[in-house]
Amino acid sequence: MKKRIFIIYLALVLVFALAATLLASTIVLSVARNNLITRLQTEALQIENAIKERGLDAVLEGLISPSRVTLIRPDGSVAYDSWANEPLENHADRPEIKDAQNEGTGVAVRYSQTTKSTAIYVTRAQADGNVLRVAAAERVARGIANSMLPWLIFGLVLLVIFSAVFARYFSGRLLRPITGIDLAKPEEAVVYDELLPLVKKLDEQNRENLAQLAQLEASRQELKTLLEGMHEGFIALNDKGAITLMNPSAQRMLGVKAEDARGRLLMEINRSQAMIDLLSALQEQGSGEGMLQMDGKSYQLFASRIDGTQSAVLIISDQTEKTAGEAMRQRFTANVSHELRTPLTTIRGCAELLVNDMVKPEDQAQFYQKIHQESQRMLTLVEDILRLSSLDEGYLKGLSEQVNLYQVARESCQTLELLAQEKGITLSLTGEDAQVLGDAALLGELCTNLIDNAIKYNKEHGRVDVQVENTPLGAKLTVSDDGIGMSKEHQEHVFERFYRVDKSRSKETGGTGLGLSIVKHAAEVHRAKISLESEDGQGTKIVVGFPAVQKEG
Repeated sequence: MKKRIFIIYLALVLVFALAATLLASTIVLSVARNNLITRLQTEALQIENAIKERGLDAVLEGLISPSRVTLIRPDGSVAYDSWANEPLENHADRPEIKDAQNEGTGVAVRYSQTTKSTAIYVTRAQADGNVLRVAAAERVARGIANSMLPWLIFGLVLLVIFSAVFARYFSGRLLRPITGIDLAKPEEAVVYDELLPLVKKLDEQNRENLAQLAQLEASRQELKTLLEGMHEGFIALNDKGAITLMNPSAQRMLGVKAEDARGRLLMEINRSQAMIDLLSALQEQGSGEGMLQMDGKSYQLFASRIDGTQSAVLIISDQTEKTAGEAMRQRFTANVSHELRTPLTTIRGCAELLVNDMVKPEDQAQFYQKIHQESQRMLTLVEDILRLSSLDEGYLKGLSEQVNLYQVARESCQTLELLAQEKGITLSLTGEDAQVLGDAALLGELCTNLIDNAIKYNKEHGRVDVQVENTPLGAKLTVSDDGIGMSKEHQEHVFERFYRVDKSRSKETGGTGLGLSIVKHAAEVHRAKISLESEDGQGTKIVVGFPAVQKEG
């Protein structure tokens, strides 16, 4: 700041000094020109007096003058010129000649064609009508002015030197009270009155800064306590993917110390495929998730980029117990499916009784019907449980190909047409061809279960409408009926396993309570979204929205 004040002050002095020098030069030139005009006027008057005393011819013959002397006749012709040996053109149009003829005297500064330079002309009208003109080159006046120029420059240099010394001293003295302010204790500084508001503001700012620092420290301690108390692992990454923060849980899960991990890339800490996929998704989509298997444990990973920055955070959650519970549930489902075969033994025993004629003839038809119903229901339940078990395992045998959803829905309708007729239900299919990327068999089960449910839980002479259509978001399957419907409290549980809205009706229709669970799992496999609309006694509408199929090329 001191240097800036010094430069500004010196620049201002220099500008004003230059302006003063130019002004002085102009004034000197003007004075020199006026002095020259005065001298020429005096010389013209002296020549005029000499002519009156001695005569024109005598004066002109003995004339010795550094100035140019010219005598112009009344008609403008040149009678005499001390500098010209050849005849000159008519001077009647010269401004100084006109002024002399009109007013008795004249003065003009103009370019001379005779001398090829700017000249100063002074004229006086004579008693005989002639005009006496005395002239001198303007450079004479400029020479006088130029003779003063070295003194002006010398004065300018002295002024600049003095100003530089004074500016240095002045800027230092001016800033001494400011540079002497102790920012830690500005209220103790002795400053100009004009700076008192600034000093007060600095003091207030210091107090605010101290309060903010205390608040930040408290927040930092609070965050530290929170992170250290988290069961989940927490990792903060900078814009280059390097680790800046890692809480104790993350250190324990990944088997690394914070001081060893800080500043290193996450890929250097863990090179598993799950971590590679997670970081790739984070880079491409701004977020990602995955499951990491490490040292016999299962960790769920979730990473997300911080809004407005390239930094990100990673949360690691220990899902080992949950995964183990899921595995146990899957095994339980498989075991139950096998255990359900036990009643078939009883059914077989009944059949043997019939074969051995141990049942009265009038009761045999009832036994046969019972055996058939129970065996069919048990087999259906076993098949559904086994199907759900395979879906729980990720449906590893599923195919991924383009499937015409309309064709799948039509085949399901054809399969269930006889069942609909038996129950007096009108089954209709409308829509258009719509492509879905997935497994045709699994899509068929999804359609069949939705339509089968709509038929079984319908009313007499009801309707089931199936529609397939294309939307900007992808293919959409809608199955609606005007059957018994369901109330709100049932709707959020209807896709759970073994859940039945009306257990007595399920028993009558042979339902297993697993149909909509299969639908849910099949939709998840195809990344489809399910929505349900229903009112008690007003029917049900289920919509399955599939993601759009990316066109090749």
